[in-house]
Amino acid sequence: MLEGKILSERYKLKKLIGGGGMANVFFGTDLILNRDVAIKVLRLEYADDDEFISRFHREAQAATSLSHPNIVSIYDVGEEGNIYYIVMEYINGMTLKQYIQLHAPVEVEEVLDIMKQITSGIAHAHDNGIIHRDIKPQNMLIDEYGLVKVTDFGIATALSATALTQTNSVLGSIHYLSPEQARGVKANNKSDIYALGIVMFELLTGNLPFSGQSPVSIALKHMQREMPSVHEWQHTVPQSVENIILIATTKAPYQRYQNAHEMLSALDHALDPDQRNVPKYIPESVHDEDQTKAIPIQAIEKASMTNTNTDKTMVHTNNAEDNAETDKNDKKKRSKKKIIIWTTTIFFALFGAFLLALFVFPSLFQPEDVQIPDVSGKSYDEAVQMLEERNLVPVKEEQSDEEVEEGIVIETSPKADETVKENRDVTVIVSSGPQTLEMEDYIGENYERTKSLLEEQGFKVIEYSVFSERPAGEIVSQHQPEAGAEVVPARTTVIFEVSEGLQSFPLNRLVGMTQSEATNYLSNNELSPVIEEVYHDEVAEGLVIEQSPQPSTDMVSGDEVTLVISKGPDEPEQVTHTETFTVPYTNKSPSPDEEEQANTETANEPTPQSVSIYVEDVNHNIEELYEEVQLITENTTFDIHLTIARDDNATYRVLRDDQLLIEKTIKYEDVKGE
Repeated sequence: MLEGKILSERYKLKKLIGGGGMANVFFGTDLILNRDVAIKVLRLEYADDDEFISRFHREAQAATSLSHPNIVSIYDVGEEGNIYYIVMEYINGMTLKQYIQLHAPVEVEEVLDIMKQITSGIAHAHDNGIIHRDIKPQNMLIDEYGLVKVTDFGIATALSATALTQTNSVLGSIHYLSPEQARGVKANNKSDIYALGIVMFELLTGNLPFSGQSPVSIALKHMQREMPSVHEWQHTVPQSVENIILIATTKAPYQRYQNAHEMLSALDHALDPDQRNVPKYIPESVHDEDQTKAIPIQAIEKASMTNTNTDKTMVHTNNAEDNAETDKNDKKKRSKKKIIIWTTTIFFALFGAFLLALFVFPSLFQPEDVQIPDVSGKSYDEAVQMLEERNLVPVKEEQSDEEVEEGIVIETSPKADETVKENRDVTVIVSSGPQTLEMEDYIGENYERTKSLLEEQGFKVIEYSVFSERPAGEIVSQHQPEAGAEVVPARTTVIFEVSEGLQSFPLNRLVGMTQSEATNYLSNNELSPVIEEVYHDEVAEGLVIEQSPQPSTDMVSGDEVTLVISKGPDEPEQVTHTETFTVPYTNKSPSPDEEEQANTETANEPTPQSVSIYVEDVNHNIEELYEEVQLITENTTFDIHLTIARDDNATYRVLRDDQLLIEKTIKYEDVKGE
């Protein structure tokens, strides 16, 4: 919608040429200085953030103080309404990221040349107290002559306050993020040096040192993993060159180059003969004294013991018989008691065996209870391993999800932490990624209707208005995504060019121009002239007297403009012209013999010839005699008076003896001055 807009009555936005998460870049023209410029316009969604706007102004103004051949010059910073913009030098080339994609791996000598230019620019910025904070190949431009310029100073610093909360911004810069920035420490010049090392690695290898499925995983690798060797991709890279990367990207900032000038010096001397075979740089070990150690929890079990007491029965007797009888009875009693005891013992033994068989033994062979682990957020393979360790049987089921990445577990059924028996099937619901649909071709459709339809499906829709021969409100171009692309509505921004109709422009003053000058102007502006001519006593012939519409009226291609052209001073309605002509007499005198035969009274008289005149003018009709037939006997001169109307002609015919002798047409223009 901003294309064609003029900011501050000076900068005209012509064409969208790039954009990111925070701003769009337009190719434009400085109307005052008549030069091409690049105009970065802050996205409207950040126009209400007062803190961001104040930082934007402060840092952008600071960036205007930078003047270096390897830094894109900033000409102006301004705002109009809720539009905040930066006017920059326009570079006719490509980003360094595009250059890497086309030419990587880049030769060592060329890499050093590119890095010297970039590092020199960054050193100049650091000297002026400006930290870039968003160094990456996307923020560097290279022209056809190999000149590299760093851009996005000022706005990159301003974005640092919000970048970590903007998913798209993090994804764009996380590959170049220093370990201290990943920990939340404020960026400094050492952070820029770290990013320079990553850029140099990418130039030499065509790859990024760390990658992952999420920004967090990439940030962790920056903090924990050592830099891979460039020799995995380019075996001929001198060790002195690789050492520059290793020093610039050490985890501890104090082990890096102390400043960009020091790194620039290393780049200058990297291919010196005494530097080519230096040993590989190995950073000092860094110990983290603040690591948190996990303390295992131990379970203590205590055994319980049971004490049993035995009671004895004493029998007292008075005499021997009694004793004998008593002994006999006692024996019988003891015998019965033994039988009862044995019977009871066998019964309880059998009963106990029955209980053991019924309750204890089955439990010994039944599956144990286990708790389902929480595997959400893990890969399917990790989930399978965790479930099988608990003797559970994973069963995979895929389900689309807008938020969970493809291949990552959403949840299980039964749920995590539920208790189930071993060997139980556990359904592992794995994300197949968000549901996609095929993008249609909307060129030629009505924008408002299409926007409503797409927003209902979850798309974000952006329009840019352009002048076009198409009817106003019709989609003339579909920038992204292309028709036929598989897209996720909630993650997709659709960008259309929408026709505003034909471009209007003010009509110039044409009065006073010649007819050819006025019609040439109309033709050059695709306007159609309608010509009317009138006489004018004061305006010379051929000049424009009036125009319709009036000057400054808004016009579009194809409109008609009526021009009233002067024919000069007015002329009389009719003129009278006297035409003189001679009719020769052609009859001969009679011979002597003929005279003898003729009447003696008339023998010497000539034979007359008849002359008939016909006139076509204002007062006469060519079908009628102008005057009575004249008889002539000698060459005779006649005068006829013709009345000729303006813009008309007069004609006369002369017949001699009914034979056409003269026929002539007289034009008004030929006699109007008489």
